[in-house]
Amino acid sequence: MKANFTKLFVLALILAGFSHHTAAQVVKFGKVSEEELKMSSYDKDTSAAAVILSDYGFTRFDYIGDLKVVFERQIRIKIFKKSAYDWADVVVPYYQKGSGKEKVSSIRGFTYNLEDGEVKKDKLEGQSVFDEKTSEFWYAKKFTMPNVKEGSVIDVTYTITSDFVYTLRDWEFQQSIPVLWSEYRARIPEYFDYKFQMQGYNGLYKSENEKEVATGGAKVTPDTYNNAYVWIMKDVPALKEEKYITTLRDYQSKIEFELQRVHIPGQASRTMTGDWAKVTTDLMSEDKFGVQLNRSGFFKDELAAIQSKYKGQEEQLAAIFSLVKNRMKWNGRNSLYANTTIRKAWDERTGNAADLNLLLTSMLQEAGFDASPVIVSTRENGRINTAMSPMISKFNYVIAQVKVGDKEYLLDATDPLVTVGVLPGRCLNGQGRLIKKGADRWVSLTPATNYTKLFSANLTMNEQGEVVGTGRESLGGYGAISLRRTILDEGESKYTERLAKEVGDFKLTKPEIINLNELSNPLDISYNISVNGSGRSNDIIYLNPMLGRGEKENPFKLTERLYPVDFGTPVDETYICNLTIPEGYAIEEAPKSIAVNLPENGGRFMYMVQQQGNSVQVMSKVSINKPVFYAPEYAYLKEFYNQIIAKHAEQIVLKKIAAN
Repeated sequence: MKANFTKLFVLALILAGFSHHTAAQVVKFGKVSEEELKMSSYDKDTSAAAVILSDYGFTRFDYIGDLKVVFERQIRIKIFKKSAYDWADVVVPYYQKGSGKEKVSSIRGFTYNLEDGEVKKDKLEGQSVFDEKTSEFWYAKKFTMPNVKEGSVIDVTYTITSDFVYTLRDWEFQQSIPVLWSEYRARIPEYFDYKFQMQGYNGLYKSENEKEVATGGAKVTPDTYNNAYVWIMKDVPALKEEKYITTLRDYQSKIEFELQRVHIPGQASRTMTGDWAKVTTDLMSEDKFGVQLNRSGFFKDELAAIQSKYKGQEEQLAAIFSLVKNRMKWNGRNSLYANTTIRKAWDERTGNAADLNLLLTSMLQEAGFDASPVIVSTRENGRINTAMSPMISKFNYVIAQVKVGDKEYLLDATDPLVTVGVLPGRCLNGQGRLIKKGADRWVSLTPATNYTKLFSANLTMNEQGEVVGTGRESLGGYGAISLRRTILDEGESKYTERLAKEVGDFKLTKPEIINLNELSNPLDISYNISVNGSGRSNDIIYLNPMLGRGEKENPFKLTERLYPVDFGTPVDETYICNLTIPEGYAIEEAPKSIAVNLPENGGRFMYMVQQQGNSVQVMSKVSINKPVFYAPEYAYLKEFYNQIIAKHAEQIVLKKIAAN
């Protein structure tokens, strides 16, 4: 595509004669002020360990023996605390695929320190810069700035020259530390029509688009123009980690670019954004993707054995899925493409996500199933914007989809603990794209099951306040997957040994794990419970009926939250405790029963205390009915958890009945 693209536009670019002037920067590289060196904190966020003083980016098009996009950046960072030293570790990602490549050059950097009133300047040496391959087509230049300490100012600049003129690199206005000034400029020939996609919760300080006459060594016609853009944000707050999010990148203030059309004088406009039909065709002809699905001869014996043993499609599906999960071991790497071949992965019994799931898809197709791959962006990689045209580089994972009758299942063989139709939590991220010729479409990656947990206990209390009895935990869905993983990683004996240790006044003994390897059943753990009393007779006994299992801290501490709350899955947690109180005692005080609902059936909290004779039953049930809550719902969710925490902290007060 690059070669054809270049031939089509070389003449137009020569006529345009692009300006090579860089962005008009307020800050000059290598000129650090005394004020910046003496700065000891950032007044708008005094807790910040560092602050980006300025971040400038500039993109231009150029013709350097071929059509190129040139991106220049200069970033200046002030370090306040040791915890920010990792900002001295600079990573510059770049992309290479086929004959197309990006090249990082002109890397320069200085570290400035104020020592005894004198400015000390340490230069980044060339031998400190090295390359690293980070994924199938992504690489990175990496280096560490010298002599960084508390009070240092880091100044870095570099250039990236790219063959990929059909896309411009994103510009990130917001980082995990505050940014005083972030400015991005782009000089784009009028022949190129880019779509700009803004994201995030911070407004632009300045946005301009001006037409300027193109200048340079070539002849310029009166109607030859560049579109000169500038976007600026100032005093951008730090992007801080919060509970229940996908990845911070989903909420980061940034701008993305996509080439929509090219207009060459005297020619019809040419649409450049790809469509999914072409993406599907390209992927299915890709050696490390679709071609792998046709390499199926090496597992015919195993497949024949399954088809001989199981006649129903549902049974065959479960058996094939189990075979791949149990034979293959995921190497922990996310990938859209097979590492080498699925045959090699099969022989070595290990591979990346694409190796395992393309293998699974191929086996299902060979068995006669209607199966296809689905490309995915994992939660930590960021959510896909389905309104944008296809950008294959945004995807980093592949799973399988299979249709049996009128049912559709999504499968991921990387996790031995999931069942048919249940995806690992990392895949629950918006929508994936079904790659199927003539039938490609978006597929919802919503959870097929919930996170469920049931705790039940039958306990008896004596006059000294000592409690003995039995308890049982039963976990299902993603709760069972999580606990099974913990137990298997730690080892069953070590886990039960740790569980049996005394914690405060509580002691669990004789733990027994049930259904550890029965993935289709809930995972149960039963044990004996004992709670120490005061050791003497009391007229009044206090007891927390939640036995230390209640919610103690609200995960939502912000007054206002801009990001959605993403639980990943619906949640259902139930606690039931049956307590027999000692003879001669009566309940003096007990928590009142309540029911709290979130708007639009988003969730419900129920808490009940009931007494019948000398038996007391306590029931707490927390239900979160949907995975995602948006900013307008945040206040309700925060108050919902305040109510839970307050109620779970309340105690039952028992008082000895006076003798007649």
